Amino acid sequence: MKGIALCFMFSVALMTCPVTADQADDSQYQEEIKKYQEEIEKYQEEFEHYKEQQEIVTELNRSELDGLGKIEGPIYVSGHKSPDTDTVGSSIAYAELLRQLGYDAQAVVFGDINKETKLILEKAGVEVPKKMEDASGCNMVLIDHSEYAQSAEGLQDANIITIIDHHGAGTVTTGNQLIYDARPLGSTATIVCIRFYNYGLTPSEKTAQVMLASILSDTHNLMPSASTEADRIAANTLAYMAGISDTDAFYREMFDAFVSYDGMTDEEIFFHDYKEYEAGGKKYGIGCIDVYDEEEARNMAARMKEVVPKTPARTGMDMAFAQISVFHDNLSIAYLIPSDETADEVLKSAFGDRAVFDGT
Repeated sequence: MKGIALCFMFSVALMTCPVTADQADDSQYQEEIKKYQEEIEKYQEEFEHYKEQQEIVTELNRSELDGLGKIEGPIYVSGHKSPDTDTVGSSIAYAELLRQLGYDAQAVVFGDINKETKLILEKAGVEVPKKMEDASGCNMVLIDHSEYAQSAEGLQDANIITIIDHHGAGTVTTGNQLIYDARPLGSTATIVCIRFYNYGLTPSEKTAQVMLASILSDTHNLMPSASTEADRIAANTLAYMAGISDTDAFYREMFDAFVSYDGMTDEEIFFHDYKEYEAGGKKYGIGCIDVYDEEEARNMAARMKEVVPKTPARTGMDMAFAQISVFHDNLSIAYLIPSDETADEVLKSAFGDRAVFDGT
């Protein structure tokens, strides 16, 4: 890029620099002109080589789609149940990426979106994706998850063609070839941003805004403990594309909407960002709740002690936990509420001396 900039400056200099008769006869001046011309030619060659290399890289990246073969019918792109901003925003973005490549793709959701996501989509002028109840027989791209328990009914009978995730490998399997892109980053939207660049594509301004919100949401405004350099680069790039200069103010508006539980019952709060897992032959669910400060966290913990013990009977899980987190002004605190004594023992075994056990 430095060479391209210099090439441009040299060209402008040659076009705008006044030449007098005396200078024209000056052999030293002529040598300078010749040197500049040689530099321009050199950087033009480098730029052409750079373009060729980028075209090759783009072609190689896009070639992975050839392995999927001909896809009949539409492609549905969706994140997990209890959809959060990253799972919805990344689904919207990846569906746009596929459409730019000529596929019939649309984003869908497996549940109601939360207040933060609703705010983001309204600000960006993007429609809320339609709900999908059953994925049987559908072409599916899974975003931000790879667990059957977190996905739609009928997924075992779907044609899973791609998984894009920033978590560990889950329970979803398929006998077909697929694209699997899982990276240890702070947000799935960062991976989608990388894939846009790898394919030589650019998201629209609206989609860039949704992707930026997705990254800020999942990384708690790029908190060092929750983000990577890739997340920060992607966020800065997307903010420029979206025309957002004050990302802190943008995030604060998002966060205020996210931690607003007005009009919700305690049970609805528990399930608004709820995920299910299986490990060691045991199934468990976690309700994730974010609050603004530690005082609110303690109050919410007291409320969740009444809710969590009742949830395994409703969900069919062996145990359940509520995770109440504070990510504010570099403060990182989490309260964990177990559903019963067995779940409590799991917490003690997992955290040992690193946690204070007072029933939460």
